[in-house]
Amino acid sequence: MKLALVLDFDGTITTRDIGVEIIKNFADPGWEEGLRRWRAGEIGQSQLMEWEFARLPAGRAMEMRQWALREAEVRPGLAGLMELCRANGVKVEVVSNGMSFYVEAVLEREGLSGLPFVAPIPTFNRVDGPVVEFSDGVATCERTGLCKCERVLRLRSSGRKIVFVGDGISDFCVAEEADFVIARSALKKHCADHGIAHSEFQDFDDVRRELASLLAM
Repeated sequence: MKLALVLDFDGTITTRDIGVEIIKNFADPGWEEGLRRWRAGEIGQSQLMEWEFARLPAGRAMEMRQWALREAEVRPGLAGLMELCRANGVKVEVVSNGMSFYVEAVLEREGLSGLPFVAPIPTFNRVDGPVVEFSDGVATCERTGLCKCERVLRLRSSGRKIVFVGDGISDFCVAEEADFVIARSALKKHCADHGIAHSEFQDFDDVRRELASLLAM
């Protein structure tokens, strides 16, 4: 079976949501109002992302990057999972609605600088706060920001079955598109509540075992 592995970043690769922690520690006053409006259903997740990103200080990009490198803890077993994928020709992509600068930095720190990833790109060259951009060819979604479902469909077009690993609200829709779902936290509950077949994980040793079972089919 030809497989592709799609990994969420915040709360999946990392043990904490680094994007949320950066907002809490660096965003200007007023970011909480966006969270309140999102919880009340007044704005969607994409609008919440734009609201929060716009309140990050343009002059502290390097400081935020260094903070992420200091604070981000990667879930155990990632290196072994990547080795299994390399040995078996499993294509891997990280898809994140976090900020590209810290996703890239943490992957580099872990020796995974060549691992493909897509994430929103905040441009910090504006006095009035960063603007969110996306790389060419990356589809966006009003509901979640970056469209993770489109990434799955793109990989599937090469004849691969898709294994998705995630944990959060922005993973709900893509869990319905993937062939196999490995979930924790809010995504695990969503799958259980909506009858979506899935397995559970706590660390990447769990994911590696699930992937090895699929490769043996």
